[in-house]
Amino acid sequence: MSNAYQSSIEAIRQQAASVLLNSVIKFLSANNLSPEWIRKALNTARNGSPLARDAAKFRKMIGAYEDLGIIVSTWFVNPKYLDASGTPRPLNTGRGSTSIESLVRASRVGTSALLAIKLLRQSPSIKIDEQGNMYPTTRVFILPGFDLPRAALVIERYLETSRGNASSSLGTRELLLDRNCHVPKVNLRNFAPIMRDIKERGTAFMDSVDGEIDSHRLTKRERKGTGDVDVFVFAWTSANRKVLKKKPKRISERKRQRTAYCR
Repeated sequence: MSNAYQSSIEAIRQQAASVLLNSVIKFLSANNLSPEWIRKALNTARNGSPLARDAAKFRKMIGAYEDLGIIVSTWFVNPKYLDASGTPRPLNTGRGSTSIESLVRASRVGTSALLAIKLLRQSPSIKIDEQGNMYPTTRVFILPGFDLPRAALVIERYLETSRGNASSSLGTRELLLDRNCHVPKVNLRNFAPIMRDIKERGTAFMDSVDGEIDSHRLTKRERKGTGDVDVFVFAWTSANRKVLKKKPKRISERKRQRTAYCR
């Protein structure tokens, strides 16, 4: 491999790292994190020592969020919590077979029923009727203001699996379906029906594999041969903005003289 090729690859790697960091910083700024905090976080990540404690707190917090996703998914597939039409039944916040507590036990998660009820009340995907019973309006569990933790969860796991795919020790074994379909210069104004079709098909796919994957979940954590499985599906669009060069304006002789006097 020539030195010129190695230099070119290294330049591309550095440019890619710059694009990745700029995207993260832009996202953090859009979520009302100050430049001072971002610089402090970058220095902390570079030093490395306090980062492990922050990661442990984050994973403990995000664990409850993921458990709620399993709870809501169970609500939609377990016949015990469905009515005659297959719609999730309203559940009370007390005890009994038609309670959130019963649903949490059936979901086999570590989150307590008390915490689950608290998070369900904060979710816009959960409605509460006049009797105080809860029922989901969508299978996707949503928490307001949770964009940043969710992005951290997705990006961290994608990079971990992508790094695993690039490892030579894996041989031909692939852990991540790493593929994208990129089409430049499309008419975004006429693209809405296609995006709806992508969303519907992606949702149907996720629903089909959700129960299958969950059926392999262990009730107790074992030390060997266990791990997490994550499937993320997303589609994106971005508008191409052309920078138009402004034509220089003609300045009259009188205005030119007046400008000269102001100097």
